[in-house]
Amino acid sequence: MAEKQYRDQQYLKELGKQIKKIREDNGWSQEFLAELCEIDVRQLGRIERAETNSTISILKKIADKSNITMSKLLDF
Repeated sequence: MAEKQYRDQQYLKELGKQIKKIREDNGWSQEFLAELCEIDVRQLGRIERAETNSTISILKKIADKSNITMSKLLDF
């Protein structure tokens, strides 16, 4: 299956890397963070791989559950 390209694909890639780094810095698996945020683990994986353009609500959940601000989440 061909990779879907979004208008801001590079931004989504950087966001995915940032979320993965924060998750790994906390020693969390994708499964743990997904459960913490009440999202599907496949959705979290797609966000980390820049395969989806996530909603602000999901990003806010990720930031809140990681105990960081949205500005820190988006600081890359």
